[in-house]
Amino acid sequence: MTSESTSSPTRALVLGGGGAVGVGWQVGILTGLRESGVDFTAADEILGTSAGSLVGALLSSGHDITRALAGLAALGRTIDADAMAAGNDAFLKAMGQASLGADPEKLVREIGRTALTATTIAQHVYLGLFGEVLDGIPWPTGFRCTAIDVETGHLVVWDQDSGVALRDAVASSCAVPALFPPVEIKGRLYMDGGIISHLNATSIAPADVVVVLSCHPLGSSQAADQAADQAAPVTSDTAPDAEIATLQTTAQVIAIDPDFGHLSVTQEQMMDSAVAGQAVQIGRQQAGVEAEPILSIWDVTS
Repeated sequence: MTSESTSSPTRALVLGGGGAVGVGWQVGILTGLRESGVDFTAADEILGTSAGSLVGALLSSGHDITRALAGLAALGRTIDADAMAAGNDAFLKAMGQASLGADPEKLVREIGRTALTATTIAQHVYLGLFGEVLDGIPWPTGFRCTAIDVETGHLVVWDQDSGVALRDAVASSCAVPALFPPVEIKGRLYMDGGIISHLNATSIAPADVVVVLSCHPLGSSQAADQAADQAAPVTSDTAPDAEIATLQTTAQVIAIDPDFGHLSVTQEQMMDSAVAGQAVQIGRQQAGVEAEPILSIWDVTS
């Protein structure tokens, strides 16, 4: 925590991955929270992974985050529903056939090989979709986003000092293997940053206050054990919970996941633009419940 009571707390926002549905839910809840007085543009850091990278880039640059929905619409016009479903199915099968175990980067490299052999839209077409939303926007101060090196399996965190165009960095963070093409940056290929963890929450700089918007359910019973035991097995389902438990040892943390209620969203539906539209409305409704506790720690007047 801050050493002086008169110092403003350092604040971070983590926006997780979650496909088209995740984009919709984050746009909805962030819009509702802004209307309730939560100013996330004042964050010292906004970290985005996959869907969260697109929303985070717009939020941190002061642009209308609903532009992310226009990007989804453009994607839907470019890739037909059958191709989208087939690519998503191939990715889920690749994830389901492996366990992160003690060597998560080995798994990621295997998924990377799947990405390299998959039939997808051309890279220039894919990048053009992000260009429609992000071209002309300089790298926002404090914004960072994650991607994974296809060959090594290493997580990278792009920031304003990386020398990478905002469009390319965000596109690489969103490049779901077998669904979208890997993105070439400085001679290397990168894919979706959310393969090991859809949050990558512990990649943020140390902060006093952290708000996490997870597009997937949280609350694994294994989280505390993983945070305490570095030898505990890591899975893509439990890694985000363990990350949040780690953050809670040094910061005030509010972690929010979707309250879809009667809307049952499966992994196979996360890229469904029709469900994404419903997720926007759910997010806006949920903001009314979440605003007060966030305001209590965010201190928007500082």
